[in-house]
Amino acid sequence: MSNDRRATFLFYPPTDRANAWHMTFDGFRTSLERAFPDAFTRLIPTSFRGDSYLEFEVATPNNPGLRGIATLPVKECGCITLTEASPTDAAHIAHWLRDTFIPSPDLIRFSSEAALEPGDESHWELPITGDTTAVEAILREHLEAVG
Repeated sequence: MSNDRRATFLFYPPTDRANAWHMTFDGFRTSLERAFPDAFTRLIPTSFRGDSYLEFEVATPNNPGLRGIATLPVKECGCITLTEASPTDAAHIAHWLRDTFIPSPDLIRFSSEAALEPGDESHWELPITGDTTAVEAILREHLEAVG
């Protein structure tokens, strides 16, 4: 596996505590822009149930244009999706989610498109402590496990 392998990563709360993040688009946008001052955000309406999603782009140390979306499948239940992200880039966002945005470090599960496409519904957990390198290691482990 290449160290540069890019994937679509999804970060979300535990299924039995779906609204534990108490997420809103305004709260997410404010916190993201505070942590990543050059962040670009845009609320996009959809025709599905009159919902919207928040498109965003941030700069990480290795990627000046990491893209993602934030969705609220149900009230206060956030899902953060990073597209074409390396584990290094995704780790910066996941570390920020865990240590700054989410109310408790044990409330983040994750998966990837590579796992979900063949039907793998297992939920991986971020380490509740550790730096960006520790988060990156678990994201790499996940990609190796799902092939």
